[in-house]
Amino acid sequence: MAEFHNITVTNDGMKLISLASAMQKPIVFDRMDIGDSRPADASKVASLTAVVSKRIEATISDIRVVTNADVSEARYRILGKYSNSTLTTGFKLSEVGVIAHVESNYYQDSGWNGYAGENLLFGYFYADDGKEDWLPSKDTPMDDLQMGAYFTVSNATSIAVYINEEDNVSRSDFNAHLTDKNAHSDVIGCTSTSDGDRGFVPQPKKGMQDNYYLGADGTWKQVKQRSVKDIIDIIYPVGFVIATTGDQNPNQLWPGTTWKRTLQGRVPIGAGEYWENGKKFSYSVGDTGGEAEHKLTESELAKITPKIASSTLAVSRVAQIHGVVTNYSSTNQYKDVPKNGWSGTIVSGEESRGGNKDHGIEVRNVLETLSPSIAIASIGGDERHENRPPFQGVCYWVRTQ
Repeated sequence: MAEFHNITVTNDGMKLISLASAMQKPIVFDRMDIGDSRPADASKVASLTAVVSKRIEATISDIRVVTNADVSEARYRILGKYSNSTLTTGFKLSEVGVIAHVESNYYQDSGWNGYAGENLLFGYFYADDGKEDWLPSKDTPMDDLQMGAYFTVSNATSIAVYINEEDNVSRSDFNAHLTDKNAHSDVIGCTSTSDGDRGFVPQPKKGMQDNYYLGADGTWKQVKQRSVKDIIDIIYPVGFVIATTGDQNPNQLWPGTTWKRTLQGRVPIGAGEYWENGKKFSYSVGDTGGEAEHKLTESELAKITPKIASSTLAVSRVAQIHGVVTNYSSTNQYKDVPKNGWSGTIVSGEESRGGNKDHGIEVRNVLETLSPSIAIASIGGDERHENRPPFQGVCYWVRTQ
């Protein structure tokens, strides 16, 4: 709820009061202007001639004198009715201006001081930032709302309002209508022997007692006492499926209907098309599929690339060793060309006692390539795996008749 400051009677409002008093004519309140702003300088409210930012208008719907023991002048309350039925965008309702004029059939007298009956801003009140009301757009329909303004008018001959009879009915008009004996003289209700006039209830037919109602076509109709089966036919027609967590059997609960168990060991799935990861799945009513347990095939296994450490090794080993005897030569010592694949003399020594032959050992090396092999053992127990989500058993029944 907005918190508005008290109404300030503007300079133009004071002018209207003076004119009404001097010329002995009534002040007439025409409407309220409602806006979404406020004055930049609160000290200059009295000099305003219009609301700062007008958004909608409120039609005057009522005026009343309010008893106030603190002042001798008459204190008035006027009500303005407004709605959001024409708003395309909502706004913060933060300012209200009361528009009025002095009523007269002529304005030529010099006492009017140039006034010619125009509507002026009589009073103004506003709410501070954060204390306004929000009025939504017409997309959020609302009932008609009312804005009230309280003010004091002194020395005025009389106060009046313009009420749009298409939108409002004054309190006095309404009270007069209620007390007028002839207000509904042409409206006649029904009796036991005759219809009512102007669309009122037709007379009850002979033999009508309880359990009758007036139909939309304006005739009396008997209330049907529906059986349990009638109700079930409405709620659960043939083809409907129900679920229970107990041992209830609808064939026994609702005699005259026929049900059978369905979906044993299965879960329902919505029929239609469904997309996941770029793949379309399509289900028709009555389709079945799936399995409680599943054994994976090779094609269903995740694709992996095994990595096993293995390499080819080249090694050199000693193949043969044998002794040699060479002739001593000062220029060709140990230079005998060895046989193919032999390394030559690698160990030697002179013959004892001054002989001219030397003895040595020759070594033959062989280079071989080794290619180790690795055997991978099979794993897994070749069992079926659980293929169901967490579940709880219920009893499904489908109506067949």
